[in-house]
Amino acid sequence: MLEFGEKLTLMPSAMRAADIASLRAAGFSDSEMVAITAAAAYRNFITRVADGLGVELGKNGANYYASSVLQAFGVNQSAIQGSLYADRQRATFAATDTPRLDRPGAAHSDDTRACWIDYSPSGDPPNLHQMTNLALALGSRPIALQATIDFASLIEAGDASLGERIASIIGLVVAGTLGLSYLGAHHAQRLLDTGSSSSELRAIVDHPGGETLAGREREAARFCEKLTRAPGTMVRADVEALREAAFSDREIVTIVGAAAFANYAGRIAAGLGVAPERKLSAQALAVI
Repeated sequence: MLEFGEKLTLMPSAMRAADIASLRAAGFSDSEMVAITAAAAYRNFITRVADGLGVELGKNGANYYASSVLQAFGVNQSAIQGSLYADRQRATFAATDTPRLDRPGAAHSDDTRACWIDYSPSGDPPNLHQMTNLALALGSRPIALQATIDFASLIEAGDASLGERIASIIGLVVAGTLGLSYLGAHHAQRLLDTGSSSSELRAIVDHPGGETLAGREREAARFCEKLTRAPGTMVRADVEALREAAFSDREIVTIVGAAAFANYAGRIAAGLGVAPERKLSAQALAVI
């Protein structure tokens, strides 16, 4: 179970059916495997929310966290009394970017099944932004499915909406950074449907840091690529760059939430071997 979660965190595009088979051989039921996958994906989600927004441990952290836990993550007692986020900024402000992730080839399946685990489709599948097979894969854990649907619907709601294009670019940036074919195909399809070309999508996937984009889109992509690739290196300057690109703080929260959710959904799809739906176009499927 721990090896599964580690691989899903570090190399989600390298997940294979054999990883699920190993859990099954260890005695886990299919419903439990969904829970394991969702739990690991959620940790990747909440880590990126915290690091993207610079959430602090707080001045009471010294009284809450065991010293051994703090030491394991390179935090000393005195640092808790100040601002870890600001300290990190001072230490890394001039540092070079961390290396790009090594992206093994994503698993593509010719199987007609929706995913690697057993599922029982009943009636119309829930609406999860057209991710029908992902919804089916989560079906054995209704609470996890409903929470995923609810959060997906909240990201683009209200006055902090980024618009469909930037939201889809963020999803494609995350998919391109991690090499996640299912997630990439869905966001590519949304961009194709709103007028983007296949060559533009290929450029985003090949350069997820926003090198081929401009203005606000470039800054959003750069932020989300770094947050996906190396969340522990995020600094205040990354948020300030979004502000300088005229994003409001509410929009910045939405950007972080969208990137974190894409990391979550993409890892669930990778961990459970969710197959792309047949309704997706050949151009979208070919992006990753």
